[in-house]
Amino acid sequence: MPTRKTPPNAPVPSSHPGSACLAAAIALTLVAVLCAPRDVVAQDAVRLGSKVDLNEGLPPEARGITVVQNLGETIPTNLPLTDSEGRAIKTGYVINGNLPTIVTLNYSDCPMLCSVQLNKLTESLNQLELQLNKDFRILTVSIDPKETSRRAAETKDKYVSVLSNQPAAAQGWTFATAKQPIITKLADTLGFQYRYDAANKQYNHPAMLAFVSPDGVITRYSLSIDFPPEQLKLALVEAGEGTVGNAVDQFILWCYSYDPDSNSYTPHAWRIMRLCGLGFIGVLLTALVPYWVGRKGNPQAVSDSQAVGETKAADQTSPPGDSDNGR
Repeated sequence: MPTRKTPPNAPVPSSHPGSACLAAAIALTLVAVLCAPRDVVAQDAVRLGSKVDLNEGLPPEARGITVVQNLGETIPTNLPLTDSEGRAIKTGYVINGNLPTIVTLNYSDCPMLCSVQLNKLTESLNQLELQLNKDFRILTVSIDPKETSRRAAETKDKYVSVLSNQPAAAQGWTFATAKQPIITKLADTLGFQYRYDAANKQYNHPAMLAFVSPDGVITRYSLSIDFPPEQLKLALVEAGEGTVGNAVDQFILWCYSYDPDSNSYTPHAWRIMRLCGLGFIGVLLTALVPYWVGRKGNPQAVSDSQAVGETKAADQTSPPGDSDNGR
């Protein structure tokens, strides 16, 4: 059988195991480099001195969207607005020195947050003892300068129509629009930081209720979507500065303090302890004072008790048998 000759310049296939291991190592290295996680690449870039933007846990469109609580700031009462009926008004039309006001910044075409926030607010308002337009007012200003009065009227009807326990809601809740400089001024005063997202054609904004005194001073914020009616009432009583609620409401507010960490009113332990101590002293005085007054007001009873005491003392000191000898 003829033998097949190999050309002198032809590559000779290698069967050495080291070659296969080397090829596999090169392939794995390429895969690791091409498929490396982004955080590993970022760490390498930092080590090489490159500038890397770190992700702080928030998407770019949500960064800076917050509320800076400007407690003590005063809302100007001369800011021009247009209400849902198309009338030219000013902020002083609502914040007029008579009643506390809840101020919200929303817009009618908001895809989700505004609807959730205002729905939760109406639920609490329906459970609230205080009455709109009698005890407090609400001012909702659109952050969209393109929103029309007609659109604001539709939004107002949507929420006012479900306030079955607030018969004067239509008069007490004002929906208004404004031009951009006025919106910016009001938002800056309230510390309301928002941004327009041009890509999605919507506003990125936080949820906020600002409680304002009759004179326009910001007294409290609520930054959650849910507004329990008892918390809403305490904030309105505080904002009312003595003009809202009865003596019991004022007393309850005195027993509570606002906790910014939980964004709610919590019982004030030291005040409650003082109150319990005063209550105990009051009960004690109530029990003892009538006794003291009765003794001082009846000297005959005091002298009689003294005479009885002296007689008993004499009987105890008399020698036995004296009474028989005296017969």
